[in-house]
Amino acid sequence: MANDILIIGDSYMKADVFADALRRNGLEPDIATVTITTDPQWSTEGLAEFEGDPAEVSALIDGHRIVAFHGAPISRRVIEENPSVRLLACARGGPVNVDLAAAAEHGVAVTTTPGKNAAAVADLTIGFLIDLLRNVAPSLREAQQRRDSGEALAESTFEGARWFGYELKGRTLGLVGLGNVARLVAERALALGLEVLAFDPFVPTGSVAGVRQVDSLDELLPQVDVLTLHARATAENRRLVSDAQFAALKPGAFFINTARESLVDESALLAAVRSGHLGGAALDVCESDGPWRELLAEPSVIITPHIAGATFETLQRGAQMLADEILAFTSGGELRWRK
Repeated sequence: MANDILIIGDSYMKADVFADALRRNGLEPDIATVTITTDPQWSTEGLAEFEGDPAEVSALIDGHRIVAFHGAPISRRVIEENPSVRLLACARGGPVNVDLAAAAEHGVAVTTTPGKNAAAVADLTIGFLIDLLRNVAPSLREAQQRRDSGEALAESTFEGARWFGYELKGRTLGLVGLGNVARLVAERALALGLEVLAFDPFVPTGSVAGVRQVDSLDELLPQVDVLTLHARATAENRRLVSDAQFAALKPGAFFINTARESLVDESALLAAVRSGHLGGAALDVCESDGPWRELLAEPSVIITPHIAGATFETLQRGAQMLADEILAFTSGGELRWRK
């Protein structure tokens, strides 16, 4: 059928990224593309973190059987108004913008792209690790202050005396979670000479070469120089790391979160940084109504605006994963990442 596949692009993942991957799979005659431009939203019709309006998306689908998208809202209404749809191909690991219950009720298959950004997130985690251990953030702020004040910079070796840090080899990294991202972090960290410990109650001991797994978070915390989070967010692990957990870390330990903001009590993090108990922290995610402004004012804290997965390779990898799934679906095969 002509135009059997509809690609809905958005500000994060452009339609042509999807289209290029589909065309490489020989699906060019069946593609139609559109782009949604409505501002990102966080909650409506039972969905979260999406871009576009459900009514707009419903009208765009207009008889298509397969819909490939990243951030478009696929609510119950969208599904019920479009009985032609048989496959929803979402370029995200967790399809929070799709009503999975409604899709199941109406016999609509949903597939996703788990792990598409794992390498990118792992790279940034290691970047944060180096930044924290070598005092990059506070020394950069010093350089910026000197630029603004007109003072000289880096005139002698002795200036570095203010910024002594730690080499990576021999440090102990603690991973909370041992999924796709954490395994790649471990691989990189081991290559750099760190010892790697991990806690994940859902992963059998000995699953990852070179990583020593422990039985509890309480056992992990006192042993590590750097704690980094890689767990999926659930209702049960909200505020997994709070006052007691920060207190259990070694004095001067560092903290990294490239996972989900809900895993951390950010007020407790702020207190741990201000007290000097933590040597510093790096966050790629933070609660919009939390104390991120106060955290960012601390010299030893780095915050980036959710850039961990934002690489061109992540986009291309996600598009190719969906192209493979769509080809399997149209050929009568099994979906590898069906939800």
